[in-house]
Amino acid sequence: MHPTVAGGLVVVLVVVALSLWVLQDARRRRERDRPVVATLAGITIERPEMWAALCLLVFVFFVPLYLVARNAD
Repeated sequence: MHPTVAGGLVVVLVVVALSLWVLQDARRRRERDRPVVATLAGITIERPEMWAALCLLVFVFFVPLYLVARNAD
């Protein structure tokens, strides 16, 4: 396997793994009545599935935002 392909695969796997962690963590926190909520440009993000999808699509922005919102409570 070419090193560039291997590096890209590693990045994809890390993004997917962290997005799955966000999904699991957000669901667990919602079950404990401590949901992770953030409002950005008038849009509220609170559903675990939305957090995970956004982290998967725009990883470099939404994973740090999730971590900040998670620790805000």
